[in-house]
Amino acid sequence: MHGVRHAAVDVRVRARGVRVERVRAKSVGARNAKTMTARASALGAAYACAAALCGMMIVWIARAPGSCAPAYLSAMKDASFREASDRAVPRTLLTKYRTNFAVCATHVLPASAWCAIAPFQIHPTARKRFPKAHRIAGRVFFALSAAMTYGYGVIHARDLHFHANDFPSLKREECVSFWFDYGKIPGLSFVRIEHLGAAWFAFTACAAYAAVAFPPRNFAAHRAWTWRHVAAGLSVALQRVFIALHHVYFNAAYGFGHAHGVPELQKPIFADSLIFGVVVAVVACESCVALARPPRDRAKKS
Repeated sequence: MHGVRHAAVDVRVRARGVRVERVRAKSVGARNAKTMTARASALGAAYACAAALCGMMIVWIARAPGSCAPAYLSAMKDASFREASDRAVPRTLLTKYRTNFAVCATHVLPASAWCAIAPFQIHPTARKRFPKAHRIAGRVFFALSAAMTYGYGVIHARDLHFHANDFPSLKREECVSFWFDYGKIPGLSFVRIEHLGAAWFAFTACAAYAAVAFPPRNFAAHRAWTWRHVAAGLSVALQRVFIALHHVYFNAAYGFGHAHGVPELQKPIFADSLIFGVVVAVVACESCVALARPPRDRAKKS
């Protein structure tokens, strides 16, 4: 009898243990499902922001204030339009490329096509549904990246950098930042920071292409490097956002128009906004790369 009772107790204990394991499994499954949903939502929001920035730059280049756009150059004949434009940045910053067709053809106009293709290339559903279109668009995309890099070289060769061309009342390295004096570090200048950005843009394009162009093809690395490449390009779009935020701040803190037409403020606003754009783009991109990494890979990294 004692043996029968012990056996019954063992059966009940085992049954209770099975129920506990099932509850634990359901709890872990629910947590994993919530984590996957949150991860997908974060990646979706990042994609929406990237697509919106691409759309903004297409309008910027094609309509205004792109200096290769005929509509914008015509609008500059209007005095009120010129006055409104001059409040944010010097006029030459927006019109200097109209006499530099090589820059328009190799850098500015390819950038608009690049921005049109980028959202399709990084969209997961479109990429899976239209693999052939993705491959063809990808080749065009990276060719445009090469053209844009070459166009940056033309800008440098003609010394059309903003700190060299658009603020004649200030020295090249004068008033380049509100926060940091680049001259304190030997050999460092803002143009070298720009060179690093252009080099990173070109390198990420090459890395993304090489990941699938040569065996063994690594599609996860291709995706990660493509995202980094898109982030590098969109740092320029984010610069425009930070320029606007700077002017909003100065208007709120010191009165409307405080920074309007003031080179000593416009120049560091333009330069610092580029740095902020780069930082935000890099942090956001690397966060997305980490979120998209499979759970096992994340466990290995930690």
